[in-house]
Amino acid sequence: MSNVILSESGKKKLEDELEYLKTVKRAEIKEALKLARAQGDLSENADYSAAKDDQSMNETRIQEIEDILKTSTVVESSVNEDIFDLNKKALVKFCDVDEDEEITLVSSVEADVKNMKISIDSPLGRALYKLEVSKKALVESPDGSYEVQLLKIL
Repeated sequence: MSNVILSESGKKKLEDELEYLKTVKRAEIKEALKLARAQGDLSENADYSAAKDDQSMNETRIQEIEDILKTSTVVESSVNEDIFDLNKKALVKFCDVDEDEEITLVSSVEADVKNMKISIDSPLGRALYKLEVSKKALVESPDGSYEVQLLKIL
C-alpha cells in the first residue's frame, strides 16, 4: 500500500472506524453467527452465509485500516496564509470554463466531492496542494489536462 497522507482529523476518523469495527461490529456478527448456527444445517443456511460474508468484509476492512494507519503520514497545515494546504478552503478558478469554486483540500479519507472536499491524492488535489495564491497549475486528469488558478484562501 502506498503511503497515504492524512490530516489529524482523518487519522482520528480511521481510528474511530477501526474501534467500531473491532468492538461493535464484531460483536454483532458473532451474535448473528450464533443465531444462524442454532437453526441447524449450515450447508443451506442463508443467514449463516450472510453472517460469514459480513465477517469476511469486516475483517478485510479492519486490515485495510490498520495498514493505512501503519504506513500513513500525518501532516499539519501550513501556517503560511498564502499556501493552499490540508484542511484549508480556497476559491479556485477553473480557467477552461471560467468558473470559480470553493474547494477544501483534505486527505483521501475525508474526501467528499459533493461538498467540494477534494483529496490531495486526486489529480486536482495534487495540482492545488501547496500552491500559492494567484498562481496557476496544470491538472493532469484522465479526461485531459486543464488549468486552475488559486484566487484566494478563505
